[in-house]
Amino acid sequence: MLKEIKFALYSIRKNIQSSAELRTSFLMNVIGMAINNTAFIFLWVFFIKSVGIIGGWTAADIIGLQGFLAVSYGLILSGANGLRRLPEYVSSGAFDRFMLSPKNLILRIATSSFGASAIGDIVFGMICLVVYCFLIQASIFQIFLAIILLILATIIFLSLIIIIGSISFLFTDAGAVYDGMFELFFTPALFHGGAFQGVMRFVFTFIIPSLLIGTIPLEALKDISIEKIILLVIMAIILFTFSIFTFNRSVRKYESSSFMTFGN
Repeated sequence: MLKEIKFALYSIRKNIQSSAELRTSFLMNVIGMAINNTAFIFLWVFFIKSVGIIGGWTAADIIGLQGFLAVSYGLILSGANGLRRLPEYVSSGAFDRFMLSPKNLILRIATSSFGASAIGDIVFGMICLVVYCFLIQASIFQIFLAIILLILATIIFLSLIIIIGSISFLFTDAGAVYDGMFELFFTPALFHGGAFQGVMRFVFTFIIPSLLIGTIPLEALKDISIEKIILLVIMAIILFTFSIFTFNRSVRKYESSSFMTFGN
């Protein structure tokens, strides 16, 4: 297992070095994504200023929410961007080269591609979390808890990306289905967390677990809620285990497209 992790880190480092060779393009991708995310925060802050506090959520909470989402999104879609390209690999036949690799299949796929723009999400998200902790005057314990919650949110995000990616083996036009399912999962996570109450909160926590990567971690940090921390731990374990099971079952349905595609 240690060798697999070392290989993954080596692949990520090489991908970063390759992307950074075109420095201007790399920096523009990073800066452009950070600016895009900042505009989204302004939108929600002005919304709260107009309609007032909803469900106990303030403008500061929106900043914290975007922090959790941006860092989780950035970590997975930068270093593990290959999972996002899984439908492309399957439809083109490029998946064959991963099947022949002696390395762990999921790690090999995940680290096969690097998303430079997602680095902007990481930088933006970290700034948001620092600002949020300053605004709520977070204690040392809350800062430590924020790190733990961020790890849990990232594991959950990774698990859902693996699950969604596994459909690539089940549909002919997997790319369109993948994009639709990803938007179905990720879009609700971007919205005002206080707006999800009652049945809607249940649906977007357990059926379409969008709130688990932003809203629930933010509320667990804000209120230091043991119940929500335990919920995140349990759901992270369940979803990660299920994602590995789903991937291993789905990959059995793969049939080579025989395009003899060995490049990216």
